[in-house]
Amino acid sequence: MSDIAVRTPFFDCATSFVGALCSAEATGFYGVDRPGVAWEWMRQTGQAPSGADWVRPLVAEAWTRCIDDHVLPVGVDFAPRQRPPEHCAPDASRRGAIGVIASHLSAMVYDLRSLLDAADVALLLADPSGRVIHLLDSGPEICIGADWREACIGNNGVGTAGLLREPVAFDGKEHFSVALHRFATAGCPISCPDGAVGAIVGMISARRDAAKMMLGFLKLARSLLESSLFERLSCGGYLLRLRPGDGDSRYPVDGRLFVAADGCVQGVDRAGLEVLGAGDPAAFVGRDANAAIGVDPRSLTVASETGELVTLVARGGHAVRAEVHRTAKREDGTSGSSSAAVGAPSPRPGALDGDWSDGVLEAALRKATGLQERNISILITGESGVGKDHLVRRLHACGPRKDRPLVAINCAAIPRELIESELFGYEGGSFTGARAKGKSGKFVEADKGVLFLDEIGDMALDLQATLLRVLDSSEVTPIGSSKPIRVDVRVVAATNRSLQEMVQKGAFRRDLYYRLNGVQLRLPPLRERSDRLWLIAHLFRLEQEALGVDEALRFDDDVWRIFDRHPWPGNIREARNVLRSSIAVARGRVIAIDDLPVDFLQELNVDAPSGGDAFPGMAPDTVPGAEESGATPLDLSGWEARAVRFALASSNGNIAKAARSLGITRATLYHKMARYGLRSDRRIVSKR
Repeated sequence: MSDIAVRTPFFDCATSFVGALCSAEATGFYGVDRPGVAWEWMRQTGQAPSGADWVRPLVAEAWTRCIDDHVLPVGVDFAPRQRPPEHCAPDASRRGAIGVIASHLSAMVYDLRSLLDAADVALLLADPSGRVIHLLDSGPEICIGADWREACIGNNGVGTAGLLREPVAFDGKEHFSVALHRFATAGCPISCPDGAVGAIVGMISARRDAAKMMLGFLKLARSLLESSLFERLSCGGYLLRLRPGDGDSRYPVDGRLFVAADGCVQGVDRAGLEVLGAGDPAAFVGRDANAAIGVDPRSLTVASETGELVTLVARGGHAVRAEVHRTAKREDGTSGSSSAAVGAPSPRPGALDGDWSDGVLEAALRKATGLQERNISILITGESGVGKDHLVRRLHACGPRKDRPLVAINCAAIPRELIESELFGYEGGSFTGARAKGKSGKFVEADKGVLFLDEIGDMALDLQATLLRVLDSSEVTPIGSSKPIRVDVRVVAATNRSLQEMVQKGAFRRDLYYRLNGVQLRLPPLRERSDRLWLIAHLFRLEQEALGVDEALRFDDDVWRIFDRHPWPGNIREARNVLRSSIAVARGRVIAIDDLPVDFLQELNVDAPSGGDAFPGMAPDTVPGAEESGATPLDLSGWEARAVRFALASSNGNIAKAARSLGITRATLYHKMARYGLRSDRRIVSKR
């Protein structure tokens, strides 16, 4: 972990949180497993316990709701099920807020990746209805689209937080559902400036003692995320910083209130509500500033120019002084007059036009700024096809060595016996088949530049030791030579495998892992990205330009719905292949479902000609092949296993064809087949 990351306050708090989590004992909220006894009593009697003798009031009330309001049977294993997006899509005014929250959440946890891994904690983002829309792949596996509503699976940190609109956490058998008894769950609603819930941030851990500490972590994250949302809203109007009179120590932080250019109050933060003596933003938001806070909107213009304080009338009639700052409109021209202006455009298929920037890529680039100058190694992680090579090219293009060479080598694509000579070079005639003049090797070619070691997890152990010596000494010795060559190389490594797991299994050297992992940048898979439709729309425009399409094409609405639900096992690489194929076979300006590649549709056994409802419900008992792959709603790897099986089956065991359909190399496909116990034999693959 980089020393840059360690200096951030959020990282310091998170480090303390994880340290406490890893050292805590599994004693639960009460120090003993009293909820376990209470749950067994409830299972036998069918009634929730009353009073706080054995469970907290929060738990007793939740169990009562589960039995009386939700009519859930006691003792049943309610695992989160998939829920199609159209059944729970937030209104347009909330979609932008979700995009902003997801983007900032991703940026915040880049520094925390290894800490979350160590604590076995999964961090997720759900929409206000409790459907998972974004996650960071650590700890217990949670799938995109899973429904965590309390009414469906009983009380849990995510669903109950959304229902109560307040931070909550549950521990082990405090959960109503048996499926959650081995977890601790916590959730915290993130409020928009107008008071509505924009999203729910949740944490799931297999450590049952983690609930209270996760809750504290989420409250800290909430303050940062809500502050980011408020900053996005506060444009094209007046930002009022509230300062309570007489130095009142009850308010250590200034509150903020935003008035749009038309004089209407559009937002107030938590500290602002406290200063103004109100518990609900509805007391101010949407009302004229004169009626809501006793301030003539025209006086705000004068105050912003002169620096004079204005006086607000708070609840109860007491006065509050406020600084007034004029805020400019954003570059996109929006004024911030409604929550709909917050964040990215609506993900409706017809609203994907306009400017878009890749927030995930930009966050990674910001994090990597200056690291190459300080010779800090960068490790990029993520599944095959997420764009690791593209990120490396961007890092090189904007880095201090942009005028020097960028040399890439795929450690998985080069035969074991040749990779050493490729990396370090050889003297002429040093072995049979060697060039007479020898070969310089990638390290020498990258001198004064950047060396990209792709798929570093596939390097043999003995070569890992040699690579470590080269990285430490900055010297390479070609095969057949005894004279070392001094090199000045900045190394960037990438892998689609978990090097931490490989280290634990002895398949990867621990010392090399720490040498390469100066700073880790994780690129999430396409299925985890809440902005995947905008990314696909952006790629679609680029592919049309590259293919020289004269007349702009567009996708049918049903195609966009498939794109939104698809697991995308091949990620961005697969998306580009699908887009190229669709453009090539398009018969008109509108690309329909039957224009999509057959193998792409077969990944979830969608019947292209029928155009029916694709992937209805996504429940494991309705998804073809779910029983075969052993996938459950909490198993993201099941998507990939099914995709590989379908590709092999549809290609009749042809490895090259299957790899092309998935948008991956044959070497990567072989690794995935080994991981899931698959062979190229048609009978083994299909299991039919």
